[in-house]
Amino acid sequence: MGMEKERETLLRYLPKGWEEAAKSEGALQRSRKIKTAEDLLYLVLLYLTGAGSFQNASTLMRLSTDIQLNKEAVRKRIKGCWKWLRWMGHRLSLKQGYVIEKPEWMGDRRVLLANATDMALRGSSTSDYRLHCVFDLFEYSCAQMELTGIAEGEWLSRYEPQTGDIVVADRMYGTVSGMEHARQAGGDFVLRLKTDAFALYDEAGKRIDLPPHLRALRAWEGWSLNCFYRNSKGMLHPVRIVATRKDDAATQRANRRLSKTASRKRWNTPKPQTQEMAGYIVLATSLPDTAAQVLELYRARW
Repeated sequence: MGMEKERETLLRYLPKGWEEAAKSEGALQRSRKIKTAEDLLYLVLLYLTGAGSFQNASTLMRLSTDIQLNKEAVRKRIKGCWKWLRWMGHRLSLKQGYVIEKPEWMGDRRVLLANATDMALRGSSTSDYRLHCVFDLFEYSCAQMELTGIAEGEWLSRYEPQTGDIVVADRMYGTVSGMEHARQAGGDFVLRLKTDAFALYDEAGKRIDLPPHLRALRAWEGWSLNCFYRNSKGMLHPVRIVATRKDDAATQRANRRLSKTASRKRWNTPKPQTQEMAGYIVLATSLPDTAAQVLELYRARW
């Protein structure tokens, strides 16, 4: 009885058209034993939430619904559901505001979100592996993935963007080598600028001090500056800095996170410049679009 109530609760939250999508996305092709989208979803949830194997999912399905499938049939059914599950996940994320519709100004270009997450083996007290991933924002799918040891760094050169791709990533990727990698692949980049990651110059080669430009900004006001960086050969290349100032509440949250990170990693107190920059979102980009569009694109990764 409890399981039936949970199923009814889940069904109320599914996006409109989810049953029709089971057929249009290729998940429900044969209905000899699995006759409805609801039965197919139930099978998937049994496997994901505790069965642990296709054989166990087969057994649980038979005991709870009288639908009999061998483990190979279960495997094929579940493998065939990925487009349908992606469809539902994307629609739910749109409804909840976790993702946005693709802006018209982007045309057919891909937006790739690069990130990495650390993982620990069961029983381990520290991280053992690092999963590097590139997520296609508007296709709502993984474009590239690599599993490495924890010592492997987070670099854009690990990935292979295509011509026209826009790579969006956080501070760890905001380096000269990261910008050069995206540019040489024929793509563009929107990278969060790390404090002192690299120097900025005007067209005469004079170094630009960025913080004074930022202090005049009002909360969430967009601002941009066309300038240059030096590549590994010392040559100047154009880059555009796009920035906004956080409001007081967001700045306080950012500084608290910074202090916790410093304490966890046993750093000294963060430098004053690092603390000051925590009050801003500063991006390095090769896109010529407006500051508002670039900031909107970066916020989409949240």
